[in-house]
Amino acid sequence: MPFFKLNSKLTFVLLLLCIGPIFGKSIPVVPTDNSILQVKVTVQYPHSIQPWRFKNPEVRQSTGIYVGDQKVLIPAQAVYFYTSIEIKKPDSLKVFTAELERLDPDLGLAILKFNDLNAAKDLKPVTFPSEIFLPGTALVMESKDQRSLEEKKIRMIRLDMDSYSSGYTELPYIEVQSEDKLDGVGELIVDATARIPQGILYQFKENNMGRVIPSFAIQHFIEGKSFPFKGFRFKPLIDSATRNYYGLRKDDLGVLVAEIYPGSSADGILQLEDVLLEVANFKIDPKGYFDHPKFGKLNLSYLFHNTNDNDSPFGKKIKLKVFRNKKPVSLEMDLKPLPESAIRIPYGNSRFQTPKYLMLAGLIFQELSEQYLTEHGNQWRNRVNKELLYLNDFYRIKRNANEGKIVFLSQVLPLSGNKAYHTANQMILKTMNGIQIQSLDQLQTLVKESNSPYIHFVTNDGFEMIFKKEEIQKLNAEAKQSFQIQKDSNF
Repeated sequence: MPFFKLNSKLTFVLLLLCIGPIFGKSIPVVPTDNSILQVKVTVQYPHSIQPWRFKNPEVRQSTGIYVGDQKVLIPAQAVYFYTSIEIKKPDSLKVFTAELERLDPDLGLAILKFNDLNAAKDLKPVTFPSEIFLPGTALVMESKDQRSLEEKKIRMIRLDMDSYSSGYTELPYIEVQSEDKLDGVGELIVDATARIPQGILYQFKENNMGRVIPSFAIQHFIEGKSFPFKGFRFKPLIDSATRNYYGLRKDDLGVLVAEIYPGSSADGILQLEDVLLEVANFKIDPKGYFDHPKFGKLNLSYLFHNTNDNDSPFGKKIKLKVFRNKKPVSLEMDLKPLPESAIRIPYGNSRFQTPKYLMLAGLIFQELSEQYLTEHGNQWRNRVNKELLYLNDFYRIKRNANEGKIVFLSQVLPLSGNKAYHTANQMILKTMNGIQIQSLDQLQTLVKESNSPYIHFVTNDGFEMIFKKEEIQKLNAEAKQSFQIQKDSNF
């Protein structure tokens, strides 16, 4: 019997020594831990077509995960344009308030902080490790209606790359499958065997497939670090004629550099029509994939954007090999975050930006964004101006740092003083008094500082609108009274 106990202890010690390096500082999460919270957020979204007003308030329910230091982790989509945040702890009817501390629109996560310093005194923080176990079985931990935690099984299938919630940067995600109905509102995913956190469920569809933000990306965000961005877009090189044109042999690999973000990591390093052959010593195939030793085929963006401690490029120079002018060239790149200044037409999620407008003589000018276009309903691509649609599809990114925003006339408020232009709408503004327009801020300044008695607008299609400068404020005052608009502009 003593010998059996000794063997048992020795086995336990050896087990700890084996799993210690794998789990590191990871702490299992069990149902009795006070870590999973219920979050209710009241939001009020702006109206993109009538940007001087907001839509009716809505309530969004989400799962919150306590991560220590009075902080709660939730999906970012839950708190865009919030007016109030309420948090309930397990088995408690008391409601605590919180405020948004930080948000990453591309990863789709936000951190809330309790207003009451005593709110977190009985909560156990969740820690997120670098290691993820793929493929494997996991558990979804969710809390609903003040009941005890529910756990549902989920199958973690593979790691892949895509943008989260229509973000701008492709980031790693875990593809999952479950026969149970899940919400995808921030539930904690833990490994079924060791109960080590694996990520957060942020999407689940009717086909029983979902997506999980992996734990290593979550920890990177919690630590306050930015996410690297490669700064270019590429096109596959799969047809032989194109490959021959660029001087590639039949068995050569590589993809074509098709777009470079001004001010980004790639700006000044890569050139348009470079053929990218290798990244960090990994060969890139003609479709833009490489063979990861653990996760299999992955999009080349992983080599730039991932934050896994084992193979992250964060804070390091990344080696590239390209085929330029039919000659191999070796390069090095410092990775920077996404330069927001390179975005000409905002797309995907709102990034917490309220749509801007400027009213002049009852004419409403806006800067083009995908949010404005999608506000026209499910059939928005058939309902909006085709030139605006074309620009949104192909000119979201600046070609050079000097390109400005797309300013357009969204609508004309019907007043007696502008009745000649009542039918004008969704027209791109080209010039004001002969000066090319690149932003609403510039347009507002030009009108204020103009010494001309007339303000002359010209759109891309040659349509002209002329007002006496002294009439503009008078017509604006009439529009504000008639249409309950508070201000001439909102910036």
